[in-house]
Amino acid sequence: MKKILLIILFISPYAFSDIEIWNSKGDESIKFYLDLKVITNEPQKVEKLIEEMVVFIKKTEPRTKFYEYYISKDKKKISLTEYYKDSDAAEKHVVDFLKGPYQETFFKLMEIQSFQVMGPASKDLIKSLDGITEDFRIEVAGFKRNF
Repeated sequence: MKKILLIILFISPYAFSDIEIWNSKGDESIKFYLDLKVITNEPQKVEKLIEEMVVFIKKTEPRTKFYEYYISKDKKKISLTEYYKDSDAAEKHVVDFLKGPYQETFFKLMEIQSFQVMGPASKDLIKSLDGITEDFRIEVAGFKRNF
């Protein structure tokens, strides 16, 4: 019984407080945020391509933390969020996409409206995105909570 009381006393202050599990200082991760416009009258083709790409990237890019598409109700706008461990992982994704099987179809179905790269992008990552985006942003401050 004493052990249980000690455990409860030890855990209780943490259970009801904001525990910072990640501080942005020194974080090397790279995030991509893209707004895409669907340029086909067949949105089912877009959804099929997205499903294939998600499976492919999950299998071939182990340093991708998350890769998520969101589509508007009218199926004319898409938001894409990507999160990579570091610049090398993000650059690998860019190079693989540009040389891979999905690039041509992707640009036949969708058009990039905006593309932001967030985090400490390396010179190589910036170079790999030449002609695709010039919008590179450095984090000012931040935190992450564990809910």
